[in-house]
Amino acid sequence: MSLKSERRGIHVDQSELLCKKGCGYYGNPAWQGFCSKCWREEYHKARQKQIQEDWELAERLQREEEEAFASSQSSHGAQSLTFSKFEEKKTNEKTRKVTTVKKFFSASSRVGSKKEYITPRVNPNVNYGLWIMMC
Repeated sequence: MSLKSERRGIHVDQSELLCKKGCGYYGNPAWQGFCSKCWREEYHKARQKQIQEDWELAERLQREEEEAFASSQSSHGAQSLTFSKFEEKKTNEKTRKVTTVKKFFSASSRVGSKKEYITPRVNPNVNYGLWIMMC
């Protein structure tokens, strides 16, 4: 055995612990070697870049969709006319149903007044109590 003392454990150089940006603070492996301050700056930059890219993509897709819609409108004018007729028929059908329901509940559709209702006649010669008991 040697008399030389050996270091046990993990040996990490001081420069490996410092922030990757060289600000003088210590970095963290969870933040990819940046300190908390530099990590926030890098994360904010990356986030803003992603937002800008997403915005540009959304604008491009919107333009493409509008162009496709415009070209389909010019080539499918007959289909639009057919759809208009369909919508008109549906509207007429709804109106007819609503009118029917309104007629059903309107006062003019009721036949006669409350005085004209027929009331059952009771025969005084019949003993109804006995009849109920027999049933």
